[in-house]
Amino acid sequence: MSPTLSTRLFQRLEQDAHADGKEAYFRLHRHRFAAMLAAIDAPPDASVLEVGVTPGQFTRLLVESGYRVSGVDLDPDTRSALWDRLGVEVRQAHLEREPIPFDDATFDWVVFSEVIEHLVYSPLPVLREFRRVLRPGGKLLITTPNELYAKSRLRGIVRMLLWQSLQTRAEFRHQISLEGDTRYTTHSRIYTMGELTWVVEQAGFRVVKRRYEAPWERVGLEWKRTTQHPQRVLAKGAFAALTAAIPPIRSMLVVVGQK
Repeated sequence: MSPTLSTRLFQRLEQDAHADGKEAYFRLHRHRFAAMLAAIDAPPDASVLEVGVTPGQFTRLLVESGYRVSGVDLDPDTRSALWDRLGVEVRQAHLEREPIPFDDATFDWVVFSEVIEHLVYSPLPVLREFRRVLRPGGKLLITTPNELYAKSRLRGIVRMLLWQSLQTRAEFRHQISLEGDTRYTTHSRIYTMGELTWVVEQAGFRVVKRRYEAPWERVGLEWKRTTQHPQRVLAKGAFAALTAAIPPIRSMLVVVGQK
């Protein structure tokens, strides 16, 4: 995809996000979306299954990039009007209890972004299901937070030096209060690159791409914020420069496995 076309896609999505009341979500995730699109090296008519589609912003990017898109979600009905408008069939499934509701060898790509960290049990059965619905040579894209992200590690070091729990009291109480399927709204397991690639290989894939990306570091570095919060922007810029220089401490892992 050309840079000009990509810019236009993101501009249109930003306008729609504002109209939809999802502007804050788009602002937070737009750099993740860009990294994901860049990782998908497929012809425009490729069939893509996005697993975990809500709120649908990346789904729209996939559709407008020319891919034939289907989806799986725990609760697809909340955005059914959007799926209808995009022409995307989204089927309901609980990944840790049910098989993926599509036939074998249906898709060229499966996109599984910022979901694996929410799984309560081993991700291996879920990843094997993805392998089942992929065509021979098909690819799986996974993104997830990096356990070795510098900001998280520094926060943990400071709390340990202060002889405190790694979680704040509010974080602990929030996590413990989640029951049933609400448990999936919080992280259950964060991975290092070595752990994630091992899991992908154990599920039967060959890892063909692994990258450290920095989408979260770029949030808040918009030019207009320099006059509003100059010190905060300066601090974030310095931190972004640090992770740019040292890829393994960036915030996001990107792994592509091939069937």
